[in-house]
Amino acid sequence: MLKEKKGASKVKEGKASGSKREISFSKRKTKRIASFLVFGIMFVSLLFNVIHFSKVQTIRNTVQASYDEIEQQVKGAGRHSLLETPLLIHYSTDFIREYFEIPADEEERNARKDRLKHYFVSGFDVNSLEDMSEFIGSRSVQSIDLMDIRSTDTDEVQVQYLVTYQVIEQLEEEKEVVTTEVDKDGEEKEVTQTVLEEIEKSTDYQVEVIIPVVTDGEGFAVTRHLTLLSSDIKSVIQYEPLALKGEDLTSQQQEALSPFLRDFLTSFGQSDEKLAFMASVDRGLLDKVYEDHSIVESVRQNGVYSIRLHVNYREEQTSLTSRYFYEIHMKEENGRFFVESIH
Repeated sequence: MLKEKKGASKVKEGKASGSKREISFSKRKTKRIASFLVFGIMFVSLLFNVIHFSKVQTIRNTVQASYDEIEQQVKGAGRHSLLETPLLIHYSTDFIREYFEIPADEEERNARKDRLKHYFVSGFDVNSLEDMSEFIGSRSVQSIDLMDIRSTDTDEVQVQYLVTYQVIEQLEEEKEVVTTEVDKDGEEKEVTQTVLEEIEKSTDYQVEVIIPVVTDGEGFAVTRHLTLLSSDIKSVIQYEPLALKGEDLTSQQQEALSPFLRDFLTSFGQSDEKLAFMASVDRGLLDKVYEDHSIVESVRQNGVYSIRLHVNYREEQTSLTSRYFYEIHMKEENGRFFVESIH
């Protein structure tokens, strides 16, 4: 009886010890799974943050690029609009005058170069503009006429001018001078000598130049050397003016208008006191003497006479007579004519 009890006791102990090992294994497994879950959640969270940050940064970069593009477009539009303002003409005209004006004095020439530096882009060598080592004289501008402003594919515009200038040079010219000398015998004789005489030579020039100009939105600068060219802007054009509207006047009707036209054109050339009674014009010409006229075209419509004619006027103080073209519109009231307009 005692042995059986001991065996039973061992069995119970064995079961108890086996149960403890199973519980211990279950706790370790649970801890491991929990650790995996925690690290997994952390990894997923980190990965999500990385993806989110990457997307946000991409959006920021895209937005910033759009802002930069818009800003560049706005700046570009501002620069382009500045190149279309009268400021460009003022700047380029000043530059042309400074460029073509060359003083005779050496110090003034150096001061001119210093002033020209401020017109060109940074780093431009103004000493390469011209060689004045052999030039004794001066150059002065007579007139500056704007011809054209052309835009390019870049932010540069090309401003074209017609410049008239005068060059005055100090030259030496050989000249024979005859003098009278007394020889050793006391007799006078003529001696011819060749001497150098300083003379001033003046020459007028007219050139077309192109100035390449850029802007940063605040000011202007010339980008390189000027371009010298010659443009042919004359053309052979066939031109027929539009005919006056109305019924053509007969030669007899034209002849009936001639006395009034002579009186009117005479007063118009002098702007005398009679003009106000013959026409509704503010004023006529001055010092022009009427010679004669010839009608080119004349019509009548709704009581209004429209006349195109050539008029020969002579300068009052000279014998020069020139031909001019006019178009006159006038009415007839109570047998009297009255000019409504002349141009």
